[in-house]
Amino acid sequence: MEHKHKLVAAESSQARGTCPNYIIDRLSNLPDEVAHQMLSFLNFKELIRVGSVSKRCRELFLSTPSLVICSPDSGNKQKHLNLLDSFDRFLLHRGDSKIQRLSISWCISSGLANKIFRMITWIHIAARCNVEVLDFALNGKHIPGTLELPACVFLCGSLRSLLVHMDTILKAPSFACSSNLQCLTLKSVTMDEGFCKWISSSCKCIKKLQLSYVSIENIIIESSSLESFSLVGSSLRGIRLCHLNISCEKLVDIHIEFYKFDSSSKSMNIFAPNLKYLTWIGSILNYHNLGKLTCLEKAEIFLKRKKDDYDFEKIFEVLCSICKVKDLILSEDTTQALFREGSMQLQFDDISYLSLHAGGVFDDLVPAMVSLLRGMPNLKTLHINSYPRFFGSKSCKFNRKYWKSQNLDFVHCLEVVKIELSNGYNGMEFARYILEHAQNLKKMVIHYPPKQSYVERRLRKSKMISTTSIDYQKRDLHNLQSWSESGTYYKYLNQGKSA
Repeated sequence: MEHKHKLVAAESSQARGTCPNYIIDRLSNLPDEVAHQMLSFLNFKELIRVGSVSKRCRELFLSTPSLVICSPDSGNKQKHLNLLDSFDRFLLHRGDSKIQRLSISWCISSGLANKIFRMITWIHIAARCNVEVLDFALNGKHIPGTLELPACVFLCGSLRSLLVHMDTILKAPSFACSSNLQCLTLKSVTMDEGFCKWISSSCKCIKKLQLSYVSIENIIIESSSLESFSLVGSSLRGIRLCHLNISCEKLVDIHIEFYKFDSSSKSMNIFAPNLKYLTWIGSILNYHNLGKLTCLEKAEIFLKRKKDDYDFEKIFEVLCSICKVKDLILSEDTTQALFREGSMQLQFDDISYLSLHAGGVFDDLVPAMVSLLRGMPNLKTLHINSYPRFFGSKSCKFNRKYWKSQNLDFVHCLEVVKIELSNGYNGMEFARYILEHAQNLKKMVIHYPPKQSYVERRLRKSKMISTTSIDYQKRDLHNLQSWSESGTYYKYLNQGKSA
């Protein structure tokens, strides 16, 4: 009871703006592991303030295993040096206490380039303290042209995750070593050709590899442990890549984004027989071999094409490789590759979920939609996502009678449909066709522009053959990203600018 009185007194004193005689230090009363978990969300400057509160807080400050140090927002050289000195003293005082995570993010300005050796010293200390997660990010105009990480990084048996983010040439270790790394992320670096060899030969435990805007001509990875691979690149940022070869039997997830690449000399060869998730956004390549993806569960294919037969054939080949997929998400360009005069009908018998991202159900897209849906007799969920930036295309040629004349089997299995309408009538007519012919339909969601308030009235006139629940939603035309369930198409439209 006395404890409660003191707490109430403290709160009432604070309410009156006076200094309480007794304040409970809630942080100090927590178990170390709980307090450390809370402190892991703070950077070093914030940790310093916590450490000055009490003796117990100082103990937690010095023993916290998660360390995040960032350069000051100010460009003041002295502030940078003061923070560097403070972190040096901090590491000296904490001794060999466990460091679970060390994250360094620093802007190298003029006169500070020679201070990088101090950060390398921090990495040495972290390795000695059995660091598990190491993030090293440098930016600015004074980053050294070539960086070789200290040998302790590659020899550290406790290290599980490594991130390097800086505009420099990253050299592979010059000695043979075995690494316990499970996650490796490289961003904006120019990779030494030997780095891929080191990953393949020395990282026997690696599960996740992420390469973002790295510059290298050939990426060749062979791994018996890799489960997730991600590669993002754009020629707009000076990234050069000629050949990608991945051979990983345990690989289940591949995410690839190529933006503004000249496809004439590019190739991709993938051996991943157990792949479950595939995302490919951006440019089509001159040569690609995805193998037989019989375990594929979900694929997002957002390929840019030119208006020629060559690109149609290449995209068609990609879709042939994923015909066993269960969930499929396609862009407008990719969908249109399925329909050409005399082209072969592609079957997706296993697909139960389809999401199309396009400008709308426009006249030039409908024949491709028909070709696609004809090959999906077991489709249960259909989403059509529209973007208002494409307004202006014609959308008035295809009514319910057209859809009925196609005799499409997919409509009999449909259970859930979501359609984002754009201008014109094609989308609305397609929705009416579904309502009148989908006997198993359980739910339909219609998103319509503010100027199409008549949509609800017209759809209600449909002669529905099922007890369907219809949800009508008015959408904001000015919020482009709100028009889609996925940010992938938004990145695709902007050619990776938001990546």
